[in-house]
Amino acid sequence: MFKTAVGYFFLQLSIIGLVVNFCVLIPLTRVMKKGDKNCVYLIAIITILNDTINSLVNCLYFAPTIISSSYILADSPSSPGPLLMSSIARFSWYNGIFVMILMVINRLNFFVFNKTNMFTRQRVIIFFIISSLLSFSKVVIDIFVTPCCLVLMDHEKFGFTVLNPKNETDWTDMVDSPIEITVFSVSAISYIVVFVKIRTEAGNVEQSMDSKEQKKIRAQERSVAVQFAFISVFLMLSYASLKLTPIIFGDSHIEANMISLVCFALNCCANGCIFMFMNEEVKEDLLKKIFKNNTVHSEGGGHANEVRFEQPELMI
Repeated sequence: MFKTAVGYFFLQLSIIGLVVNFCVLIPLTRVMKKGDKNCVYLIAIITILNDTINSLVNCLYFAPTIISSSYILADSPSSPGPLLMSSIARFSWYNGIFVMILMVINRLNFFVFNKTNMFTRQRVIIFFIISSLLSFSKVVIDIFVTPCCLVLMDHEKFGFTVLNPKNETDWTDMVDSPIEITVFSVSAISYIVVFVKIRTEAGNVEQSMDSKEQKKIRAQERSVAVQFAFISVFLMLSYASLKLTPIIFGDSHIEANMISLVCFALNCCANGCIFMFMNEEVKEDLLKKIFKNNTVHSEGGGHANEVRFEQPELMI
């Protein structure tokens, strides 16, 4: 009964994440077409697509296996079907790490190095293609070169588990963990540097002779830095929950594995919510589509009582 409740809760979070990601993907695309000088919206779209893959796998396979207490057309988590689904999730995870690197470089490039022409759409797409190939290669290596210690979804373990029945050396984790911890640590330090730089700039705003439009652009870029930082934090929390839960609760309390499962689903929801509720341009685009027109008239039909939506100032 408890496992079924966990499965339904996980399914609901995954469905919410899927809906939010689809809803935010369309306005992100429209905003990007209007102008995306530093490719922040292209990076955001790649992030949302990555989360959408995870949410689809959760909804179509992971959650149903927990609810039904079966591997669905298989008899173990290492069977071809479950292995394929876990590999897709793993591929998406590696891709998320690469996108996280791209995000922090983007913000460092703008605020610290003051280079506005480094990021182009072509370069970002090439980076994404290379990162996808590297992620796919890593998944293949995990399966065929170091197959003893795969991270798999196992409903009997209430979430993700490391398949290592012979207690062999976990080469996969020995390679992944140092890289992931290094990326997370460097990203955290880099964002601290970015926000210190932003704080320093804020003290000079009153003395600046920049135009109102330039100040507005800087405010947008600061807001994007906050959004990217939150996305990185949620990814770090997902990693921490996966690694720390078994250490804190031990193998005797497998129910605790649901913590990492919920954090994984929340991570897929959070990124879409960040853009939907924190990005003013995306919010404005959504409101325009919801209300259809930018002008709302009173019942009398006169123009004296019409109310217009004005674009809000973008502040963090």
